[in-house]
Amino acid sequence: MGKLDELRRGAGGNAAESMGSRDLQAAAPGPAGRSTVERTRYQGVERLKGANEIPVERLTRDPSQPREVFDEAALQELVESIEGLGVLQPIRVRWDEELAMYVIIAGERRLRAAKMAGLKSVPCVIQDGELTESQRLIEQLAENIIRADLQPIEQAKAFRRLMDLNGWSARQLAREMHIADANVVRALALLELPGGVQVHVEAGRLAPSVAYEVSRLDSPEEQATLAERIVAEKLTRDQAADVVKARKAGRTAPARPTRRVFTLPDGHKVTIEGPAAEGGDEAVAELLAKVRKQVLGAIRNRGEAA
Repeated sequence: MGKLDELRRGAGGNAAESMGSRDLQAAAPGPAGRSTVERTRYQGVERLKGANEIPVERLTRDPSQPREVFDEAALQELVESIEGLGVLQPIRVRWDEELAMYVIIAGERRLRAAKMAGLKSVPCVIQDGELTESQRLIEQLAENIIRADLQPIEQAKAFRRLMDLNGWSARQLAREMHIADANVVRALALLELPGGVQVHVEAGRLAPSVAYEVSRLDSPEEQATLAERIVAEKLTRDQAADVVKARKAGRTAPARPTRRVFTLPDGHKVTIEGPAAEGGDEAVAELLAKVRKQVLGAIRNRGEAA
């Protein structure tokens, strides 16, 4: 079982506790015995059937959340849905003692839309127990990947951070997150591109699959040049791949001479230029045979004229 499966199973248990099998008020001492910290933690929190209603001003985003860009049109659609139906899926949060706030594990988009819709509080499931940075990132990645909400560069950066936190290889990350190896490799390749090319990807002008083909060029200058051409000419992935293949083949193929010079024993030099020089010795020999025939014909014509 991968870490994501373990977290999901654990999250299910935490959700069950928050959804009724464990009373929130019973989790802390009675009013007379509560500490100041506990009173702060539960201030304004209202117990609901199935979730905890928490004031929006007591919720804050996770600064390490991989997602930075929110599609305004999609967000407005969610606002309209919330205005009509409310927040149908509780937001998952954890208590942060230092911030004295509930930090969002999953559901920042819902919170943003709820605020835009004018809601004063939202239903939340509270995560009991500590989560490591790696565990939080795995959960956030899982939600965003399932919803296809992450920008390609955001996802690639989250992959890299998760690998650094756990000492994972790309293959280990793919196994833990249940993602195809090729998808992880292509995502990480985006981080090796020049900044200007990454901007094209983030802006949607360059599809990630096309950007991956660009990354196969070794030189950052070549990558930037090809990216600009792809954007300007609206090249497809296959067309970009053909350009990359041609450039790599051109670099690896041995250069063929376009000019050959032959020095004779008596010091005379014979220079061959053009296709014959590129064609090798056989082509040169064939060309010299034609030249000899042409010279002999000229000599014969002069003799006949005399």
